[in-house]
Amino acid sequence: MQEKENHVHYVRIDEDICNGCVLCMKACPTKAIRVLDDGVAHILGCCIECGNCIRACPKGAITSLTAGKDALKMSKHHIVPVSPVLYAQFGEDVMPNDILLSMRKAFDFVYDQSYTQELFNVATGLYIREHRNQNDGHWPVISPMCPVVNRLIAFRFPSLLKHILPFATPLEIVCREGKKWLSKKYGCQPEDIKVFPVTACPAKMTALSETLPDELSRIDGAIGINEIYDLIKSDIHEVQEPDEHIVLNYLSGVGIGWAMSGGEVAGLDAVRSLAVSGMKTTIRYLHAIEMGLLKDVDYVELRACREGCVGGAFAVTDKYAAKHSLNKLIRMFGSEKRVNFSYAQKLYREGWFNTTRNPTPLSDSASRLSIPEAIKREEDLEKLLKTLPRKECGVCGCPDCRTFAEDVIDGRTSVDKCIFMQP
Repeated sequence: MQEKENHVHYVRIDEDICNGCVLCMKACPTKAIRVLDDGVAHILGCCIECGNCIRACPKGAITSLTAGKDALKMSKHHIVPVSPVLYAQFGEDVMPNDILLSMRKAFDFVYDQSYTQELFNVATGLYIREHRNQNDGHWPVISPMCPVVNRLIAFRFPSLLKHILPFATPLEIVCREGKKWLSKKYGCQPEDIKVFPVTACPAKMTALSETLPDELSRIDGAIGINEIYDLIKSDIHEVQEPDEHIVLNYLSGVGIGWAMSGGEVAGLDAVRSLAVSGMKTTIRYLHAIEMGLLKDVDYVELRACREGCVGGAFAVTDKYAAKHSLNKLIRMFGSEKRVNFSYAQKLYREGWFNTTRNPTPLSDSASRLSIPEAIKREEDLEKLLKTLPRKECGVCGCPDCRTFAEDVIDGRTSVDKCIFMQP
């Protein structure tokens, strides 16, 4: 496990396969990747687990660490929460219940997250209406759902951390409540119940390194959809006769829609909201929020992957084909929530959705300098930048000229690595 600047990375670069093409370096939104003298890529900065480098690598040299399906064999009791993204991976004719029944043959306890997501929608609407009327808080409120966006904000936009909705995500709630329920059922401690969500998102593994004081549950590892796809598909049409009439899902189109961009805000009633997907567009809107340009908006759903979670690096089906399948399911299951409003309101009043997590900035070496040191560093940086060609070619092993100048100032590299600065 590589650890730089106290950040744990779950992205792996196979040096035997990497050819140093710099495409991953150019794709990284936090400029964390360098191609050093050995001619291969290395993660030296803050990785937010967005998966852009995985998608960009033409050699398949970059992967993301997961718990793997074999991790389930190491726990006596486990919970496997299922994201609605999974329902879009097997074609439009395969129903969610068939997928869940197939998974139940292989896993201990399978739980559909969609119902909890609908509860979350109700609680979000209550929170916004309550705080808007009091005219307090920071607007717009930012969805806490995408772990990549949360880490991006902590690294590049720390002033916006206070905008993130102070709720536990539906997955965290499933982990917490599932461990409580199963520990009572089996007569064991909650920590003996392991949670391994099936996900399209590499960033779900970051929950392992996040401390949650006073909270009962944590994710114990993630399983990529691509890792269990064949297992589910092989059993999906072989559901045993006694199980055919068992219903494991309580879906509506609202919960299913969360798998794609716009699905979360579609479940919010009487709330001024926006849905944004894709890393570049997300960064542009975060800049706008930071400048105070979206104060009239109540809620912003940000997803790092284009088209939302269906575009995650662990997804198997093309994101546009997956979106088509989800839209068909949404029409089939309806556009109204199935949760009881009074019940969701009661949970909200009891603080059921609240989290003790306190988001903190992800710092780098420069942010830890004193004010005089930071001013001196910036002056030296601007002076060096004036001498550089600003070709942004990446030949030096840095994603752009400014990052190269920062590395020179910080002693990571030397000026002669720039081919235009050589004699």
